[in-house]
Amino acid sequence: MKKICWALVAASSLAFGDSGASKSWSVDEGFRDLVVAPAVSDNLALLFSQFDTELVLCLEGELRGADLHITDFRMPHILASEHGRVQAAGCKRTGKVVGTWHNHPANSRLLISPDAAESSRNCYLSRTDIADFLRRKDALISVVSCAPSVLAYWRRQDVESLTTEVAMLTAPDRQIVRYDSWSDLDTSGLTQARRR
Repeated sequence: MKKICWALVAASSLAFGDSGASKSWSVDEGFRDLVVAPAVSDNLALLFSQFDTELVLCLEGELRGADLHITDFRMPHILASEHGRVQAAGCKRTGKVVGTWHNHPANSRLLISPDAAESSRNCYLSRTDIADFLRRKDALISVVSCAPSVLAYWRRQDVESLTTEVAMLTAPDRQIVRYDSWSDLDTSGLTQARRR
């Protein structure tokens, strides 16, 4: 199954060509909501379910009005992938890359359950995650999947506003997203990641 998932990642990375000019932005620009394409959220859930080691992806998207739309992802060269740690080459600087995604696989101390409090317990940025996000000056967002259909995200201002070095940063409640997999991707081009 892992071979199939790696093939899926590779195919997703190659399947979408450059579909025209992308909007450029300043990292000072914020956004109100995160909007994730259904195919992207389905693939993130599949990757989370199939790997017990950490992975990292480069998220592609654009600002549309006050929202950040995630439309695709690419996998950078993975140098090492272990439980609790991933080391990868940086994302290629293109006008489409808006940030990164990585997973926090469940471990024996954390059983993923439908219970919201239980499934979001693994939604945090570690000290290493925070440092990596701050180092990527052009990144608008850092996303962590902490269950197959649960992710959390941090805007740049959530991390830059830290006045002291922290060991772990939990996501604001509004930025923990629970979603259902889409069986019919033709019903909607995009879905609002966080229900209002």
